Amino acid sequence: MLKRQGTSQVFMNAGGGAAAVGGSDAANAPPLKSRVTAAILAFLLGGLGFHKFYLGQTGMGLLYLVFCWTFIPAIIGFIEGIIYLTSSDAAFKRKYG
Repeated sequence: MLKRQGTSQVFMNAGGGAAAVGGSDAANAPPLKSRVTAAILAFLLGGLGFHKFYLGQTGMGLLYLVFCWTFIPAIIGFIEGIIYLTSSDAAFKRKYG
């Protein structure tokens, strides 16, 4: 069965689910990161690097995780949380997507 929805074509597969073919890039784009969520993660779990994992910086997240016992990542995470909150939405989106 073929349905038209906007510019995308949706095909019904044998299992009854729909699979989108064609369509805009916005539908396939990764979700935007929230600076408030990143800041909260930096404040609460910054010593373990959760905010870095959230922002897609896996290498830095692992580095924070390895050195969490020194409490240095916790201090840096707290400072980064403040930076995230004080930056504008446009600057945050430009840097972290």
